[in-house]
Amino acid sequence: MVSSKTATLQSINPATREVLGEFPIMPRLAVKEAVEKAWKAYEDWQLLDYSKRGRLILKLHKILARRADEIAALISSEVGKPLSESYSSEIMGTLDTCVWLADNAERLLSDQMIQLSNPLLSTKQGVVAFEPLGVVGIISPWNYPFSIPMMTMLMALMVGNTVVLKPSEKSTLIGIKIGDLFKEAGFPEGVVTIITGDRETGKILSESRLSKLIFTGSVEGGKKVMEQAAQNLTPVCLELGGKDAAIVLPDAPVSWTARALVWGAFTNCGQACASIERVYILKGKKTEKIIQAIVDETKALKVGPCTDENNDVGPIIDEDQRQKVIDHIEDAKEKGAKILTGGKKLEELQGFFYEPTVLLDVNHDMKIMREETFGPVLPLMVIDSEDRAVELANDSEYGLCASVWGRNLRRAENIARDLNVGTVLINDCLFSHAVPQLPWGGLKKSGFGRAHSQFGLMDLVNIKHINIDAAGGGTRLWWYPYGRNRQKRIRGGVQIFHGSFFSKIKGLFDYTINIFKKPKA
Repeated sequence: MVSSKTATLQSINPATREVLGEFPIMPRLAVKEAVEKAWKAYEDWQLLDYSKRGRLILKLHKILARRADEIAALISSEVGKPLSESYSSEIMGTLDTCVWLADNAERLLSDQMIQLSNPLLSTKQGVVAFEPLGVVGIISPWNYPFSIPMMTMLMALMVGNTVVLKPSEKSTLIGIKIGDLFKEAGFPEGVVTIITGDRETGKILSESRLSKLIFTGSVEGGKKVMEQAAQNLTPVCLELGGKDAAIVLPDAPVSWTARALVWGAFTNCGQACASIERVYILKGKKTEKIIQAIVDETKALKVGPCTDENNDVGPIIDEDQRQKVIDHIEDAKEKGAKILTGGKKLEELQGFFYEPTVLLDVNHDMKIMREETFGPVLPLMVIDSEDRAVELANDSEYGLCASVWGRNLRRAENIARDLNVGTVLINDCLFSHAVPQLPWGGLKKSGFGRAHSQFGLMDLVNIKHINIDAAGGGTRLWWYPYGRNRQKRIRGGVQIFHGSFFSKIKGLFDYTINIFKKPKA
């Protein structure tokens, strides 16, 4: 929340509406100074070898592990998620990333030698080097306010970039904590800089002199960031959310599938870009059992603040987001959807709580099946055929993740290959974002670019080709001067390497006979 009188931000606990802190909205000059400071730090940081950067990251790893309880408590208080989720979805993946980078980054980014197949290029040696870009700007969201920026920052830093992070205005405390942790680990001044503020602050950062800008947020936010970054032709990586579909095959185990779908829909109160927001159940003998199991699992969830360790689902982040969830549910009800459980605000609780809700009899005319809801709602649709399920799953502006559920793994994999998304999980959901070895990113309005894994590392480096010619003398067939004899020789070379059998023979004759002739006839 923004305080206009004082140009500050207030951090609000969504479970209690308590003000946790107040922070400055940094003006343009302060943001520009932060970016220039990062460029200055880059001059020395890029020169460190991987082992020295890795040692700092492993030192940070020890601090994170030692302070895990403190960090988890801060995450849960500022964005409302249960402590169990703060440990599993925010801290574990960050710790794994530290170790994976220290063990593998240098190997994955070592120089590559390129073999040239054309004998005319035999004197040449091709080298591909992977070099840091410079200053990377990161604008991170509130829903995973620790793991999303941290995993990206660690990768950017390991390859030799410096980072300026602008955390969401709804999770400023966590952003400041991230900066403190890097400082405690001994990272040099300016290598990691945190700027606080609102959308205008993000705009200033987007328009600054950056080598890359990484944004995670809404589609509309991504469009604006892309437009702002275009002023300097700054390359961007956008992760913009999803409307992730689950396809349940008739042979899917009832209890396992129901528990997984419920977790996939309601973890983080449904506020994940990879939340299961659509379920297509193929009609079969167990259809009713699966639906009932989903309802039973949902009813068993305990909703409330993270201060109670037995609570499963926390609050929605604020009233605006809760109202969007309500609007989607009301639209579905008006168009014929049936509420199987949930569907109400929890007025007795002080924060922005809403009952986990399961809907049936939904269709693609409803907002709940087309727009990203980002809340605790699980719409179910019973489908007659596998082809129809795939068609509907692909009928979306988004293409981030999907899941397929069933015992026949070959059948499930075949379906997975037909889904137009960046990630398909078979018999699980959501977990892969916290695994540093696995790529993350989507298609269509889910954005572009990849985070994590070796492919994410490639997004954070300049892939430089260096070509070395060892001859140091003579001429080259493709150099000047041109002429009839040179043309015959080149044409002969084309046929030698790529023509038919008889063309190769003629090409060899033309090439050889013109070797000693002057280029011009």
